[in-house]
Amino acid sequence: MDVASSYLMVIAITLLVVALAAARGGRPEQFCAAIIAGELATDFVLMLALGPRSFRTFDGSRMLIDVIVAALFIAIAMRANRVYPLAIAASQIVAIIASVAVLLASDGRSQAFWAMTQLPIFLQLVLLAAGTAAHRMRLSRIGPYNCWSPVDDRAPLLR
Repeated sequence: MDVASSYLMVIAITLLVVALAAARGGRPEQFCAAIIAGELATDFVLMLALGPRSFRTFDGSRMLIDVIVAALFIAIAMRANRVYPLAIAASQIVAIIASVAVLLASDGRSQAFWAMTQLPIFLQLVLLAAGTAAHRMRLSRIGPYNCWSPVDDRAPLLR
């Protein structure tokens, strides 16, 4: 399978899971799906504007995207009445660590950089699909329920 076919397959799988979560998930799943879709769209626009990414050197735009996405996933994980968003946020932090590692020691470890920045999306997609399925099973078992943890009045910044 060539690079273009692999890229198209990743996009197709991503869009399928995002559509599933957006259509069948609760608000946390829908927010996670929107974040992943936004990341995909931003990455695509950057690829069109700047050309394909090289995993041989530090990529500031990739790290910026990863930091923003991690912050959004962490915010969801802190409020969602679910566990899987914590794992999604953690996998995003792996991508940030990869960028920091390449920034500090760019000695041509391109395969490791690629793996640490590109493979977390697969874990995130599996977790989002599983979280959406768990939400649907919970709905059929107990009916509508609160998707978000209650806000603590002592923590006004988390509102």
